[in-house]
Amino acid sequence: MLGCPIGDDTFCRAHTAKRVEKACNLLKALGEVPDPAVALILLRHCASFGKLVFSTRLVPHTCHASVLHEFDSAVFDCVGSFLSVSLSPEDRKVASLSTSLSGLGLRQASKHCPGAYLASSLSSQVLCRKLDPAYALDFASPTSDVSLATADFNSTVLPEDVFDPTGEPRRQQEFSKCADKKCLHELKAAAALNDPARRAHLELTGANRAGVWLHTCPSPSHYNKVDPFLFRTTILRWLRVPLAETDGICTLCEGVLDKFGDHCLVCPCGGDRTKRHNLLRNFVFHFAAAAGLNPELEKPGLLQPRPLVGSLPEDGIRPAAPDARRPADVYLPRWRRGTPLALDFAVTSGLRDIPAAISDAGSAVKKYEDFKRNHLSTERLCTEDGFAFAPIVVEACGGSWGPSATKILLELAKTKSILSGESQDVVRTQLFQSLGVILHRENARAVARRMFPSDTISPDLLNAASTLQAPEAEAGDE
Repeated sequence: MLGCPIGDDTFCRAHTAKRVEKACNLLKALGEVPDPAVALILLRHCASFGKLVFSTRLVPHTCHASVLHEFDSAVFDCVGSFLSVSLSPEDRKVASLSTSLSGLGLRQASKHCPGAYLASSLSSQVLCRKLDPAYALDFASPTSDVSLATADFNSTVLPEDVFDPTGEPRRQQEFSKCADKKCLHELKAAAALNDPARRAHLELTGANRAGVWLHTCPSPSHYNKVDPFLFRTTILRWLRVPLAETDGICTLCEGVLDKFGDHCLVCPCGGDRTKRHNLLRNFVFHFAAAAGLNPELEKPGLLQPRPLVGSLPEDGIRPAAPDARRPADVYLPRWRRGTPLALDFAVTSGLRDIPAAISDAGSAVKKYEDFKRNHLSTERLCTEDGFAFAPIVVEACGGSWGPSATKILLELAKTKSILSGESQDVVRTQLFQSLGVILHRENARAVARRMFPSDTISPDLLNAASTLQAPEAEAGDE
């Protein structure tokens, strides 16, 4: 009925196997897509869990569990193909989490099938009783399909999320959230014992709005298309896959270059901090201009000198006159209640203070916002001069924004939506996605300069990279 297999376990397993076989053909083709950003979007939304969600909801999970495991392996083989990397079992666990929980949103069918079957059974029982008044889910029998699904689901969640058949019914989304919650809890517990930096990384990438950039549809018109090599680097860093076998020495500052590339995000040399800062600033400037706010870029003589981060100011530029007032990054001549507003951009890394990041993923941006307000009494002096001051701080590793920055960006999105007539949710999402892409792309560029310098790349690798980036590769050989 409606494509649902009705029969014994062997018949149902064979039915799911046919679906998996068709899906695997698509996965093999998707693994050959030259642009990994496009491949990841298509995989998440069109070729992974969504291909089998119908079967997982209608077929008892015990009938086809082995086939679902094969499908999950094929999904991650596809990821390994278009990223040219082999993910470890731990990396696969992280990738299977939702993008709001540090993952890539590649939900595993084998892990979520008990919850899917329970959700479908619970939601359809009222309609089933209309067809058969005697119909009832047999939770009393420990060998029934729903009881086995309940037992398997409860074994994959935390004690507080255990499903009670006598309680309120749950939707599939709620079942999946509980399973992801337990998986993330296990990953954090293991990292806390063996690798505090990884534990902090999980907190930072799971912060509010940190993962929105992973849902960006690449588009040159929105300036969010990322070079394939750089996108691969961003994903490996997001999953915290080692980019080198061992730690080394940074070729620019001669500091310790860790194998995960964390140093590259804060290295004071090479101008990467400056470029990242300016690109984020310029995007917000153009966004404010599109919102009809008549912003001014680098309005001079407004703010106190920048604080030092290492041996240089936070944007990486050495000032000609250290004591002179510097320009505001973006100046809005008329903000709320008619008061002018000066925006001051900065990027900070939560991995500078690992214990604080573990305790509170937003501690780094909050602390740095307060520091910028109080540095040389910047906020007080701006207020005395008749304009407001707002620090716009973003965390480099995950991409979450500080409270002040979030408030300003949301207001900008609201203003632009009123002017353009677009949905406020759409404008807001596009704004945070584009800023996230800029941040992670420039992080990857800084990593590439230090960990993959051009004089150490073999000609064969350069040729392969140029092939991937060629327009003809996207269209295919003709």
